[in-house]
Amino acid sequence: METREAILNLEYSEKMKSGLIIGAGLLEQLGSLKDEELSGGRKILVGYLEGLLREVRIAGNVLSLNHYADLERKMMEVIGRVQMSQFLEAQRSFSEAISLATTSCQSSMNVLMEKKVI
Repeated sequence: METREAILNLEYSEKMKSGLIIGAGLLEQLGSLKDEELSGGRKILVGYLEGLLREVRIAGNVLSLNHYADLERKMMEVIGRVQMSQFLEAQRSFSEAISLATTSCQSSMNVLMEKKVI
């Protein structure tokens, strides 16, 4: 991985990781909602995740790295589980997506440290 690609990947991966952590926190809040509030909260969370998914797709187009396709699939899984009110499974999928983003961050950090950029 070249320096420029590693820097961009680190930036995008950190953004995805942050967004996913926020999304996981929002999912936890759904547990306290009832009836119409739950329906509205689910719609808001799905909208948020769809926006984050667009960011993943942009990163994948800019960098053409395979792990963005993996992250995209995992996020689509999260969205589907939230839409079906499978919140426990969605939480597990969030954890897996966060792990994918974290691994991507670490690989870029390793490259940048080897090149003594950081």
